[in-house]
Amino acid sequence: MSKILLIYDHFLPAWKAGGPIRSIAQLIDQMSDEFTFYVLTSAYDHLEEDILDNIQKDEWSNWKNQASVYYQTNRKPSISQISSIIKDIQPDIIFINGLFSPVYNIKALIAAKLFLKQRHNIKIILSPRGMLHTGALSQKKFKKNIFLNIFRILGLYKHISWHATDEKEVHCVRNKFMSAKIHIAGNFPKISVPLDSPYKNQGELIMGTLALISPMKNHLEILNALVSVQYKVVWHIFGPIKDQDYWDQCNEVIKQLPDNIKVIYHGAIPPDQVSSALEKIQVFILPSKSENFGHAIFEALSAGKPVITTNTTPFTDLNQKKAGYTLSIHNLQSQLIDTIHDFAQMDQETFSQYQKNAIQYANRFINVEKLKSQYRTMFSTA
Repeated sequence: MSKILLIYDHFLPAWKAGGPIRSIAQLIDQMSDEFTFYVLTSAYDHLEEDILDNIQKDEWSNWKNQASVYYQTNRKPSISQISSIIKDIQPDIIFINGLFSPVYNIKALIAAKLFLKQRHNIKIILSPRGMLHTGALSQKKFKKNIFLNIFRILGLYKHISWHATDEKEVHCVRNKFMSAKIHIAGNFPKISVPLDSPYKNQGELIMGTLALISPMKNHLEILNALVSVQYKVVWHIFGPIKDQDYWDQCNEVIKQLPDNIKVIYHGAIPPDQVSSALEKIQVFILPSKSENFGHAIFEALSAGKPVITTNTTPFTDLNQKKAGYTLSIHNLQSQLIDTIHDFAQMDQETFSQYQKNAIQYANRFINVEKLKSQYRTMFSTA
């Protein structure tokens, strides 16, 4: 079987970096019977200083009998150190994930190019994981533009293929790298079982969000909308704080909310607590500025939780399917108010149909065999 070396800053049991970790883990889970996977990653979780628990450090270790993982404790390994690890396993394909990491993107790509000079038949694939989407590039724009310029000056975009999860991401890649050779292969999501929900009383609503707390996820926009909501709403927020200044702004609005609105912040929760978190809520809300896929959104839908999101995610037709609401990213606040009012006014009978539709939507959204075929094509023709 072909050897595939996956490179990303974080891997399980790390979980605070969100979607890319899940995407990589699900890819291995679905395709490990066809390819031999290796993962080169750091020994730390996102925004954490302590080394992950229960891992073997600085050596290859077995992961679920599906992959070998190398957790590096050195936060700034040299290009030669990364090159040494690559030479050790002699991969056929080097699959680099992300775009703005000095170590696991820039250094890893340089090391991969050096290996390419020795073994001309290897394949290098770069997966930006949504980081070239307009919404993503709007955050820390100045730094990212500098990074992309360095990327071009060093010629790191040459002699590689790109991975996009859909046509939207193809357009985003071509917008920055016009001649890029791109392969489409969607994300493998985690499919949840249908979960219970609190009884839906008319005139009340229990919402929930599982996401990193940062401007990308639009928590502040939801809070500003809740100021004008007339019904009784409880909003459960789960997720690590990525941007403390942004969360401070959110807390200032929380202090001003009317008595009919209650916001509860639960902090970061590990993956094994997601189901119990979803059982607390009726509606999942995540009106992101950009989502390459939105694993949390899909998991909520498959659990029977109608979703409020935006048209910058892949879930663009929730309105038509009556599985939730897909809102325009423009003039978002007024739409959020109207949508929250709509859900709050529903009785249990009406809401139950939305729950059923959410499950059906998730089941139709994913075709696992088609996804496997896409990855086979990408890995064979990259």
